[in-house]
Amino acid sequence: MPDAPTAQSTPRKTGSVLRLLIVASLLAFALLCALAAWSLYRVTGPAASETITRQFSDYLPTVGPADGILETATSSVPETFTQTDSASLFNIPLGTTVSEIRVPAIYRYHIHLYDPWKIVISGQICLVFAPQFQPSLPPAIITGQMEKSTSAGWLRFNGDDNLDALEQTITGELEKRANDKLHRDFVRESCRQSVAQFVRTWLLKSQSWPDDHFHQIVVVFPDEITATQSPPNAVQIPEITTSAETTPSPASSPPP
Repeated sequence: MPDAPTAQSTPRKTGSVLRLLIVASLLAFALLCALAAWSLYRVTGPAASETITRQFSDYLPTVGPADGILETATSSVPETFTQTDSASLFNIPLGTTVSEIRVPAIYRYHIHLYDPWKIVISGQICLVFAPQFQPSLPPAIITGQMEKSTSAGWLRFNGDDNLDALEQTITGELEKRANDKLHRDFVRESCRQSVAQFVRTWLLKSQSWPDDHFHQIVVVFPDEITATQSPPNAVQIPEITTSAETTPSPASSPPP
């Protein structure tokens, strides 16, 4: 007849099972930590930023027009141009001729797709350092809505000549205004949204980056980074959520 099990055999088996469970739990925890570290490096490491920049650069030649121009904003602005001409004879004023032209101007802005881009991954934020947006020159005018007026001094007879001379300067003046800070800042957010939408479209098409990988796209232009700033933290700009449509509507007119 076999001997009955002793009272010490059951605790030994229980202890062995517990040790196996503890070892398995530690191995599972180590595996989870390794996966978490790999995922963290995947979304924050420099290699990921280099990879996404390279992938995006390879994508650019396959889209857009052949000249590589991406239009980013359009604004319609009522512009006024004035030219005065005064004359005197022996210090006696002969009067002043004042001519004025009012016309709606159409300003368009674009970026060169083949200029340098840089994309930086910061967690679930896609930080895009885009090329600088530029005005498309010369700006257009709506000639059918042009208004002209001129008035001459009491001994001045050059009203028509002064008006014609003013009209000849409109194109050059429009180009200057298209590049000034007021007009550029007026279309800045429309340009930012257009670039964000362009990048978002690529991200949704790309098989390397899942749809839910990035929650925000932040676009930075070169003129927003000064010598005292270092991207990305020092650049204070609005964030654009990729889940929302960001198609900009044409601007009407800049603030006074």
